Amino acid sequence: MIKKRRKRNLIPPWQMPSDPVKAVFWFMFWFLRLLVNIFWLPIIVMVIIEVILNLGSAGGVLSALVAGIVTLLVGLIIWGGLYGVTVFLTIGTRVSRVLSDVNSIQKGFSARSPFYPLNDSPSEQNVVEGTITDLDEERRKRRQSE
Repeated sequence: MIKKRRKRNLIPPWQMPSDPVKAVFWFMFWFLRLLVNIFWLPIIVMVIIEVILNLGSAGGVLSALVAGIVTLLVGLIIWGGLYGVTVFLTIGTRVSRVLSDVNSIQKGFSARSPFYPLNDSPSEQNVVEGTITDLDEERRKRRQSE
């Protein structure tokens, strides 16, 4: 059962947003995760190709094994870099999501809340009572005066 779960997680879920700008960044991040998840395939293929190509060289089997190990190490270093970028972007995305959630929660509270007695919101300092009027009433008054 664990193997089935791992196979399903090789391809990240497709949940592209409808906003075109967000969709481009989402697709790039999705492709990066896909590349990190399946990068072992190109590494194995390149190690096999290097070993086969170097078997016929003057060094023989030892040269082929050294070339395969070097190719494996280079592939693992590249995979590690891609994985590091993925982890960095994942952490950045989560921090950004948490900050936007905190901002939306803070906007939901009023400045005169008992939980925030010292909070002086500049947006509410500029509002003078009685200045907000009903637009329908104003239109009716204009029509009557005309």
